[in-house]
Amino acid sequence: MNTQWKEIESSAAVRVAVIGVLAILALFLFAETISVVQNFGTSANPPTNTITVSGDGKAAAVPDTASISFGATATAADVATAQKKITDIVNAALASVKQSGVTDKDITTSSFNVSPHYTTPSCPPGVFCPNTSSSVSGYDVSETIEVKVHDTTKVATILDGLAKANVSNVNGPNFVVDDPTVIQAQARGQAIDKARQQAQTLAQQLGVHLGKVVSFSDSTNGNPGPQPMFKGAGITAAADSVAPSIPTGQNEYTDSVSITYSIY
Repeated sequence: MNTQWKEIESSAAVRVAVIGVLAILALFLFAETISVVQNFGTSANPPTNTITVSGDGKAAAVPDTASISFGATATAADVATAQKKITDIVNAALASVKQSGVTDKDITTSSFNVSPHYTTPSCPPGVFCPNTSSSVSGYDVSETIEVKVHDTTKVATILDGLAKANVSNVNGPNFVVDDPTVIQAQARGQAIDKARQQAQTLAQQLGVHLGKVVSFSDSTNGNPGPQPMFKGAGITAAADSVAPSIPTGQNEYTDSVSITYSIY
């Protein structure tokens, strides 16, 4: 009798639990249905009234770094001899560069090339030549060095020293601002101020109020301006030559921004 009663109680408890779960599920489905009905026909991303404005700014700075590249070339019957020739030239040039305060970390070999050149035996017309194949008659060896100069007042002296070292293909100087972050931020700030003023004026004319920024984009450009170039091939200079005058000028950085504001 007790066992039968316990089975009845257990069955009743199960039914109550099932009914409770079904009731909770029904309430959840009812709430979801109400939500769908309320949002019917409403976009998940309702359109926002906005205005988009743009602005530009610029800032200039005196360059604090210059880059110069130079090369050495030599021709000889064998690679070792040609390489010895350019090594002597490059070592003399680097010694001059280092006298102006340039350290090893700012000196880089950008290229080193060895190229054979060939000759083909000439054969007079009507004469049989048993061997007309080309053969190596010598080697051309070239090396290009890039130098970064942090003291721009030494550029003229460095160029004069390179000329006296009989290097070839001197290119530069290319004047840059080594870390343009600050000057770029100035240009960007000016561009943002112009865009903000334009947005405020436009909002006043339209009779609306500016809200939050919806989107923002900018484009920065650094223009070094005209660069003095000191270049040539097979450059030589007299021992008492005068160093060239190398003005640095200014580098100009520009920034353009586009800002979209919400309006209400």
